[in-house]
Amino acid sequence: MPVRPHDLSLGREELLHLVADRYPVIARGLLRPLLHLLGISREACGGDVDKFLIMLVIAIRTTEHEGFATYSQAQLLSGEVPIFPTLGTNVRSVAESTGTPKETVRRKVSELVEAGWISRQGNELRFTALAYQDLAGVRVAIEELAVTNFQIVANLVRRRD
Repeated sequence: MPVRPHDLSLGREELLHLVADRYPVIARGLLRPLLHLLGISREACGGDVDKFLIMLVIAIRTTEHEGFATYSQAQLLSGEVPIFPTLGTNVRSVAESTGTPKETVRRKVSELVEAGWISRQGNELRFTALAYQDLAGVRVAIEELAVTNFQIVANLVRRRD
């Protein structure tokens, strides 16, 4: 049965309560795609989860820039935009966001710059088209996680009625 728009009109708190209350029933469905995403992410970053966390912080700042959403997936994948717009972040900010020591972040950012995944412009770190291309499997896993989680919550709401 398709999800009707009014089905998901519950407030955030009500949805959180529903998910928490039914967690034992839905845990397997939520955890499997999360494990898949983390495994793909670790593999894409050469086994280094910290590098993925660094890339994630930089990606978030990229997606927060209003210009990012104006590009199509094809434009981003083609390399037409070699360095993505960003609201900006730096090593200190990444370290604070991830709880990783600043020196560790600095070293790993240098490796990511060398790999072509990050561009450093002054102190600002920017996501590159090469990273977007190389991390396609991670992006697909994120999309799959989003759809799976939506379907699980939508089914909870539907069964609630």
